[in-house]
Amino acid sequence: MKNAKVNLFLLLFQMAYALSLLAWILVAFTSFMLFDSPEALGDAATIAFFIYVWIYPLALIGTIVCSWLLYHKRRFKAAVWVNLIPLLWIIPLIVLMYAT
Repeated sequence: MKNAKVNLFLLLFQMAYALSLLAWILVAFTSFMLFDSPEALGDAATIAFFIYVWIYPLALIGTIVCSWLLYHKRRFKAAVWVNLIPLLWIIPLIVLMYAT
């Protein structure tokens, strides 16, 4: 093992991200309800939020692959920072959930 602490950090966060995909499924399939009114298709914020929700799994897969590639290239700090990118989706949703 190249760096045990970074390896454990990557594994723990990626398991948490995998669990967040269970919640993502519910949010993603209910996100279609954003377009229940006729003027919703003309609202840029609604479309942006819809894209924000549906791009999460792609970003998650991309960051997992990139973080492990960086880990194997012995760029441990970069691997940790790349692994934290999915929090850009999770933290705002948690804030919105508790703000309302």
